[in-house]
Amino acid sequence: MSADLKIKKTVIVSGGGSGIGLATIRALVETGEYNCVALCLNRVQMEAAAKDLESFREQVSFFTCDLRDPEQIRLSVKKIASTQKCIYGLVNNAGIYPFGNLADTTVDVWNETFDINLKSAFLLTQGVLPLIKDNGLGAGRIVSIASTAGILPNQHALAYSVSKAALLHFGKTVAKEVGQFGVTSNIVCPGIIKSPMHETYHETDAKLEEFYHRRGSSFPMGRVGEPQDVSSAVKFLISDDSSWMTGEVLVVDGGRLLQ
Repeated sequence: MSADLKIKKTVIVSGGGSGIGLATIRALVETGEYNCVALCLNRVQMEAAAKDLESFREQVSFFTCDLRDPEQIRLSVKKIASTQKCIYGLVNNAGIYPFGNLADTTVDVWNETFDINLKSAFLLTQGVLPLIKDNGLGAGRIVSIASTAGILPNQHALAYSVSKAALLHFGKTVAKEVGQFGVTSNIVCPGIIKSPMHETYHETDAKLEEFYHRRGSSFPMGRVGEPQDVSSAVKFLISDDSSWMTGEVLVVDGGRLLQ
């Protein structure tokens, strides 16, 4: 059967409106094997992502979902279940990066970081897994985007580092549970990636580029990462080529952790 006639597998991507999430959707739909559902923070982000992926409009569906809100997550999963076919994969990509050390991290910042970086992954995985199990393929994929900060903590990023370490362990723990259903659960740990997350904390484009150059030049590969560097790894973990890999941590960091 040709690729055009085969039923495409559907992959849900949280944080799908920008950065790594948007690059992941593009990487998947370009293969012709997947449809994607992008969970976006708000309508502005969703419309920008839809414009970026205009040439793949038949393969991508967009939903707004505030991942801090368990009820919105529940309703989004319910809507996805009623509108999409062959749910095959979930990419837990959404995340925020607040600065703060032990002394100045507030309870509100801590809770919001864990709500988005960890609890949303738990709730999405919990809600989507039954749909994956029911896809008729006897297989599925879960990929969680953690961070090298979950392995080697970032200074002045307490809540972020701890939440990503927990997400890493979440992905491993889920792998032990879902393997019996033919579902894999793996983790990608990016290093510093050019993304809107970093744009938030730099006043000008010049300062942002100086940050990327300064940090990237210290890595063995001589540069910081692009979203496509990470999306290529995610595409591999979603593909059939990774069918006997589960509970693995794939570091994509240009050698940062070697320092």
